[in-house]
Amino acid sequence: MLSAADNDFLTRVSPGTPMGDYMRQFWVPVMRAALIRPGGDPVLTRVLCSNLVVFRSRDGQLGCLDEACPHRRASLALAHNGGDVLTCLYHGWSFDPTGACVDVPTEPAEHREAFAARVKVTSYPVAEAGGMIWVYLGGAARVPPVPDFEFNVLPADHVRPMVAITSCNWLQCLEGLIDTVHVGQLHRAWLPDTTSQLGEVAAESAPSISLHDTAYGLRSVADRPLGNGIHYVRFTEYVAPFWSFIAHGEKEDRVTMGIIPIDDSHTMQWFVWYDHNEPLKGTTELAKQFAPLLETPDDFAASLRGKPRWGQDRSILGGDHFTGISNIVLEDVAIQESQGTIMDRTQERLGSSDQGITRARHTLIRAARAHQATGEIFPDPHRLSLSHIRALAVDTSDSPEMNPA
Repeated sequence: MLSAADNDFLTRVSPGTPMGDYMRQFWVPVMRAALIRPGGDPVLTRVLCSNLVVFRSRDGQLGCLDEACPHRRASLALAHNGGDVLTCLYHGWSFDPTGACVDVPTEPAEHREAFAARVKVTSYPVAEAGGMIWVYLGGAARVPPVPDFEFNVLPADHVRPMVAITSCNWLQCLEGLIDTVHVGQLHRAWLPDTTSQLGEVAAESAPSISLHDTAYGLRSVADRPLGNGIHYVRFTEYVAPFWSFIAHGEKEDRVTMGIIPIDDSHTMQWFVWYDHNEPLKGTTELAKQFAPLLETPDDFAASLRGKPRWGQDRSILGGDHFTGISNIVLEDVAIQESQGTIMDRTQERLGSSDQGITRARHTLIRAARAHQATGEIFPDPHRLSLSHIRALAVDTSDSPEMNPA
């Protein structure tokens, strides 16, 4: 269990909190790029307790601005995109993608230009990669590069992002991804027979786990003995503070998950489905899992909202289906939200299978405290390449302590 102070330290992400200030040192995805059209409507988003609007000029330049107009704090989500600038509806003040004020029609003509030069709405670095819009809220003089994850440099038809908006704190969502043991329990209805790799997850419900600190976070190795000296070994990669790479069988298409706090009680859960070799196909196991979610890719958890027990069908519970929830990914959403808006970790009772979660918490606490004390950033986004990171699942006769580069 955690102390109340450490639980608060980890879960609070507003500006001025240690965790919130630490997280602002990293680029975060805030919406699918398909939502932002050249000359189209500005789109409102909220991330790390900050309200922002994102838009494109006619020539494709991206802008990310504070939502509130600096004049009388009206929402720029209501603004008109004239093609090159956003114009606030309240008094017609206009701002370009850099946040510079370019017109104040309510001021006398003779000093309008000088007045506009003294006005600015806060803007943030913004970029497009992996089919997502990324923003950087750190305010550093030296902005780090957008993460070079493999999916961020693939052709558009090789990658498909989707996101859920969940009504709970970010940390319980992240812990669900790091927790490799729950796969054989919560998701047992979706596991193939034991002749396939994913089916082997169900063969041993209490695998041996070894942990390895890495330059970017944490590697968790779960070993499941299958008999005859063969082990099914799954490597899960955690890239602090937001990202988890989880093995999904032998196919070339993969999925990476990103957990991005909206505020203390809401979270964006990104699932980035991609294939590094060829365009995505609709026939793989991942494609079948994601097909229902892609019907509402800007909030695939919407289908659960407002339904008793998150839409659980209890008529099939314990019989044909272990959970009665309609999708493997939505099972995670239901469980995470069921833990409460902000999980009270002073009341939990951890077991040996939770050592990865415990190590990840300590990693985050150390990183946020180091940033608070010295400005150090772990992992250093200016120096570390992330392009090589992939999860792995193998049948092997080697020791479960194997630790590939």
